[in-house]
Amino acid sequence: MSDEAKKPEAAADPGSGSDKTGKLGLILSLLNLLLILGIGGVVFMQFQKEKHKESVADIQPGTHGESHGDSHGDAKAEGGHGDSKAEGAHGEAKAGGHGDGHGAPPAKKADQVVTLDQFTVNLSTSVGTPPRFARVMIALEVPSAETAGEITQKMAPVRNAIIDLFNSKRPADLQTGEGRNFLKEEIRNALNSFLVTGKVKGVFFSNFAVSN
Repeated sequence: MSDEAKKPEAAADPGSGSDKTGKLGLILSLLNLLLILGIGGVVFMQFQKEKHKESVADIQPGTHGESHGDSHGDAKAEGGHGDSKAEGAHGEAKAGGHGDGHGAPPAKKADQVVTLDQFTVNLSTSVGTPPRFARVMIALEVPSAETAGEITQKMAPVRNAIIDLFNSKRPADLQTGEGRNFLKEEIRNALNSFLVTGKVKGVFFSNFAVSN
């Protein structure tokens, strides 16, 4: 008798588990439905708020038209008045002010070139080596005829200063362009140390040769 009573209870257990599962699924479905309805309500309310808002595009055309019309009208009025002023001032400048005080620029003094007689000068050599010499034509660029005249009057000290500089140079010193340019600078500085009316602006060599 006890075995028969236990069998119905064991058979009833599977039925109760399925009922619980069904109830849990129903609850979850209801929760999902409520969640969806809540999200839909929020979206709908937000849409209604946006719909009732006054957009910038609704305001812009009227404002733009009014400001454009006002500024355009003002610009026309001011433009006509300003143009007359500008034309008046420009006309006055053309009539009276432009040419006054603008005379011809002063004539620029032309540079002068003084060509010296040919130099044949000994160069510096070591003891026991044959003498070496340089043969060169020199031209001096000066700022005015007055300075050119001073060089002509002081030709003796001019040539002496140049010869002394050549005598101090070794043949190797004059073999390169850099060495010759340095000698030109030395000649210019030496002559400018005693010229009064102007300064030598440039020194030029022509027919430059060094003996073997």
